[in-house]
Amino acid sequence: MKAFGIILLCISLSISCSNENADDKRLTFDDFQTSLTVDMDYDAIVAAFGEPDKDVGSGIHIYVYILTDLTEVWIGYTDHILYAKQVDQNQNVLYTFF
Repeated sequence: MKAFGIILLCISLSISCSNENADDKRLTFDDFQTSLTVDMDYDAIVAAFGEPDKDVGSGIHIYVYILTDLTEVWIGYTDHILYAKQVDQNQNVLYTFF
């Protein structure tokens, strides 16, 4: 019975640590405000921020990054950045980067 308790404790700690690590990887508004530049190509965007969470564009790419506060950064892209903005959960624009 004691071994079962130890195993249960180890599993609980493992799950807890993996959830914390997932949150640590989330980007913040400041990450984009300090690093996003209008001259970035797709490879530079991915190098700076990782793969987008979604690509919701039709006709152009709209790369979506979900931030820690659950707002999103949308980057409109063809062969260069057309726009970048932060939006809330209702798609209201909170900030335009450039």
